[in-house]
Amino acid sequence: MAQSIKQLHAQIQAMPSDSVKAIVLSWLNQSNGNLSDFERLIGEIAEETEGYQWGEIDTANEFQPLSEEETIARSLAALQDFQTNKTGIGHDRVKQWADSLGSDRFGYLCQNKVRK
Repeated sequence: MAQSIKQLHAQIQAMPSDSVKAIVLSWLNQSNGNLSDFERLIGEIAEETEGYQWGEIDTANEFQPLSEEETIARSLAALQDFQTNKTGIGHDRVKQWADSLGSDRFGYLCQNKVRK
């Protein structure tokens, strides 16, 4: 085993919980329980998620990093706000925006948001 248990622990501690769950399930389903297989899977997932950060875009269009917990809390607050106030952006408008990604219309649609 190339890494110590302490190093593996530190890597796992820094990963989002859904990544850890994916590693453990993959390890249980696709190996004979060998710890070196577990270490290999951690390395593969770490490479895939390297540079990934939770966050949001602020009003100045700047990325603001958030912890996973902060992201979850804000998502739940947005859901609660929607359920309480019944305001949001309609499916057709979201689809139009998504279809515009990568096109010249993308900037126009982002600047002309319509609340329904």
